[in-house]
Amino acid sequence: MNIRTCWGMVMLFGALLLVSSCAAPHFFTVTIYESPNRVVKLQAVPDANHGKGFSHPVDIDQEQLSAAMRGLQVEIHNAALSIPFLGGSNTPGRRRAFSDNEIKFFAPLFAKGLAQATPEELITFYENAEVSDQYELTTSGGLYVKGEEIHFLISNFGVKTRIWQDNEQYEAPYHLRPMEPMDPQPGRLVFEHSQLMVEPQRGILNIGLTAEPWEVGVRWKELK
Repeated sequence: MNIRTCWGMVMLFGALLLVSSCAAPHFFTVTIYESPNRVVKLQAVPDANHGKGFSHPVDIDQEQLSAAMRGLQVEIHNAALSIPFLGGSNTPGRRRAFSDNEIKFFAPLFAKGLAQATPEELITFYENAEVSDQYELTTSGGLYVKGEEIHFLISNFGVKTRIWQDNEQYEAPYHLRPMEPMDPQPGRLVFEHSQLMVEPQRGILNIGLTAEPWEVGVRWKELK
C-alpha cells in the first residue's frame, strides 16, 4: 500500500469520525409546551429500552400521575469535596421533587405527552426561576412508561447558574439539553411509598450522557 493510499484512508476515517461525533444522539420531535421559563417536549431516544421501546402511547389518569409526582423525593447526599462558590447549591437532606404548584402545572402536560409519545420517545421538561438579576435555579429531567411502571428522571434539581451562561457561545441553551446534568451531585430520587418503588435499570436510555440523571420507577396502577 503506497503513501497516497494510506493518506486517503486516514482522511476517510477522520471524516467518518467527524460526522459521527457531530451527529446528535437525540433530537426533539414534538413540543407539548414552551415558554421562556418552562418547556415540555418529546425527545427521540435511540435504542430505547434496549431496542424494545417504551410503553407509549399510554393514557394515565391525571390524579394517579399527580399522586406519583407528589410522592417523589430527592435525597441530596454530602459530597466528598464541596466548594460553595463552585456550585452544588443544594444542601444535604430530603425534599419533594415537585411542589404542589409544579404538579398542578406539569401533570396535565406530562399526561398529554405520554398520550402522544411513541415507543421511541421520552417526555422531557425544563424550568427555571430567577433568584436575582444574575442567577437562576434550573430543574429539568424526563419521564417514560415501561409496562406498569412510570419512571421519573431528574437531571438537575434547583441548580444555581448564572443567567448569562444560558447563552454562552458554543454552548446549547440549557432548555435544549434537559437530560444533561449540569452540576452532578451525589444523591438519588426515591418514592415515599417504598413498596411501590422500582429501582432503575441501567442502560435503558441511550442518549450519550457522561453523567446519569437520578431515576426511580413507580408502579402507578397501584396508587390509590
